[in-house]
Amino acid sequence: MEAMKLFYSIVQFSPFPERFEYVNLGIVVFENRQGKVVVKLADDFARVKKFFGDFNATFLKSAVHDFSQRVVHHFSRPAIAATSINDFNSKRADLFRLTPMNAVAGVRADDVAEKLFIELVAWHGQAKKMERINTLLTRAFRNAGVLALLDKRPEPVHIEQYGVNVQADYGYQNGVYNLIDAARFDNPQRGLAEAGKRVLEGKALSEMLGKRLIVVGEFGGQPDRFVENLRSDFESVGAKLFRLEEVDKLSEEIRRTAH
Repeated sequence: MEAMKLFYSIVQFSPFPERFEYVNLGIVVFENRQGKVVVKLADDFARVKKFFGDFNATFLKSAVHDFSQRVVHHFSRPAIAATSINDFNSKRADLFRLTPMNAVAGVRADDVAEKLFIELVAWHGQAKKMERINTLLTRAFRNAGVLALLDKRPEPVHIEQYGVNVQADYGYQNGVYNLIDAARFDNPQRGLAEAGKRVLEGKALSEMLGKRLIVVGEFGGQPDRFVENLRSDFESVGAKLFRLEEVDKLSEEIRRTAH
């Protein structure tokens, strides 16, 4: 098929529109001859978290969906003029806006939307190979100068109740033996399962074996409330949880109490 002239606009979001600071959240492609509108929206809000801090992801997902529905309703007719974008934005004091129309050539509006989404919207913050979390922990302890105070890869601890062995990255003694392990909680689906597993291990180690589990976690774009709720769960079973960014705090505790 022969390429045709299409138009596109970017869906942008800002919780503070008065600052004119926006993050790209989606792509709208207009096929003017047929009045077709194709919308592709982000479902990963890591970029929003990076620029604007913690937010209600459930609200944002719902709000941007409602905005996209208004876009489709407003523009689904032939021969939309470029000035229509300005009219659309001016009638809405909103967290979202459309950028001015730009021309683009393509055969299918859906394919063009997918390509533009990858180029202009998709968050590539984790595109590079992800380092192992225990490598990051070792580097953090080395930078903090406490590696010499720690036992590296202490003997696995068998938890009879669950029939499993807990193999920690590091350990140290300060009246109770502390097992320090690194874990990832940055995947929304797997993060919760990993959290539940670690809390159970911490409970068994404390109640049955008199040991303390300390987990240093990478949380990525997880909301602060997820981290704090999980921290409370750890503390309730005699375990401890630190963000990877909080290794200095843990290192100070190690320097002060290890023997």
